[in-house]
Amino acid sequence: MEMGKYFFCYSTNLYEFLRYTKGIVFICTAFHDKTIKRFWLFERDEVLLEALKEYNERGKQLGLHDRQV
Repeated sequence: MEMGKYFFCYSTNLYEFLRYTKGIVFICTAFHDKTIKRFWLFERDEVLLEALKEYNERGKQLGLHDRQV
């Protein structure tokens, strides 16, 4: 599996933004075998990258941590 082709989302807030606000469908969901944290797997494409950029910009406007996803 080419890892750069996929985006592993471990944030429930980000997942909800991608899924419900942007309408992006995830490939699957699972739990990390060591941390037991749930993640959603998305295909990394231009639509997803634009949504991630928008999410980060919204976070900056709200004064949230400046972090990259």
